[in-house]
Amino acid sequence: MDEVNDPSKATTLAVVICTHDPQPDQLERTLSSLRQQDLPYAAWELLIVDNASTNGSLERVDMTWHPRARMVRESRLGLTMARIRAIQETTSDLILFVDDDNVLAPDYLTRALGIAAREPQLGVFGAGVLEPEFEVAPAPDLLPYTTMLALRTVPVASWSNDPQDACIPWGAGMVVTREVAQRYARIILDDPQKQRLDRAGNTLNSCGDDEFSWVSCEMGHGKGIFPELRVRHLIGRSRVDRAYLLRLAEGHAFSRTFLRHLHGLKVQQAMPPPSLGRAIGRLLSLRFGDAFYELHRWSSDRSRSATDRAFDDAKRKGIARFFRTIHG
Repeated sequence: MDEVNDPSKATTLAVVICTHDPQPDQLERTLSSLRQQDLPYAAWELLIVDNASTNGSLERVDMTWHPRARMVRESRLGLTMARIRAIQETTSDLILFVDDDNVLAPDYLTRALGIAAREPQLGVFGAGVLEPEFEVAPAPDLLPYTTMLALRTVPVASWSNDPQDACIPWGAGMVVTREVAQRYARIILDDPQKQRLDRAGNTLNSCGDDEFSWVSCEMGHGKGIFPELRVRHLIGRSRVDRAYLLRLAEGHAFSRTFLRHLHGLKVQQAMPPPSLGRAIGRLLSLRFGDAFYELHRWSSDRSRSATDRAFDDAKRKGIARFFRTIHG
């Protein structure tokens, strides 16, 4: 008998939804996907953390279908604070974080327990398939940038103990061991700077997910992503708006630079956009190497689309915001 099916060795699991002013229809689909899990309700608990919601949508949520479901309110605004509250409220061996716009495959919980049993070296792991369900189709020129909405499909499972590689589990369907979760909570509460890595209200900062992987690796554990863990991500029309995606690109650039800085890694100012005037000025100053380099940058940039240039500008703004933040 394996550990998942042996009650004497069963790994306990808490499923947590951290939410702020959720869309009722999306949250209902998230809960419906949990209701349809093939793992018996007795094998897991369900916790909703109401992160200072104001729209009243959580007042109508039905949790009576699950015998071990409850809701708590966290008044400190921010996904990081909501996750820490969830860690404090639960005692399970594993915590599975689910966003309020995630539809989990019916076998997600069972498979997560199976991975935890056969890969004990992992402190955090998550979905290898995060596929979108768009309310409206993104504009063709924006489609390449929708990966920022936590979308991915990997062909094979992979794990590592290098927090700087691409094998980083994201928050949608992320599973964290109790040991790593508690260490994460202590680190975040001791360092107010790290509390700025994730979203709070309307801000679009990110990288709170990445910090779980950093903590796991620093503790000597690994992190991984598995295509057998499948999530459908419900994406409303406002999140494929050009302005929103540009704000998201700026937030990602700010947060990733901030994360590197917090872990003692070298960070660099973003290069300014290429300029024909700058190239000519360097040519007149007889700085021929610099002039030709800038002219090459300008010529290459002209061949790119206006959308690509706009997203590059957004990333530069994010990096510039980081340097303004640390230098006051």
